[in-house]
Amino acid sequence: MFEVVRSISLGVRQIAGIFLILIAGWTWICVLDQPALAETPGYMAGALACPPRVEGPDCNRETALDVIVQPVALITECPMVGTVLATHLSLPPGSTHKTFCERRRSRL
Repeated sequence: MFEVVRSISLGVRQIAGIFLILIAGWTWICVLDQPALAETPGYMAGALACPPRVEGPDCNRETALDVIVQPVALITECPMVGTVLATHLSLPPGSTHKTFCERRRSRL
């Protein structure tokens, strides 16, 4: 009889542990419903429309004809987003485009 009570109490403890884990998990989901990076992206992807005869490092934000930027969360997203942004540039004949990725400055 003692072993039956012991096995029942062990089962109740296991169920209580599972219940506590489930409650903690659902609380975590409800409190943190968005990823931390969604609010403050860490990088800025962009595309520049470079004038004719301006290549490589000479093309920057000051010399570009058109600049488009978009915040991204991860640095691995920069090439894809930069390419998509480049399709929205207004490129005159003979000009080229340049994509870039830079770390966003923190606002302190």
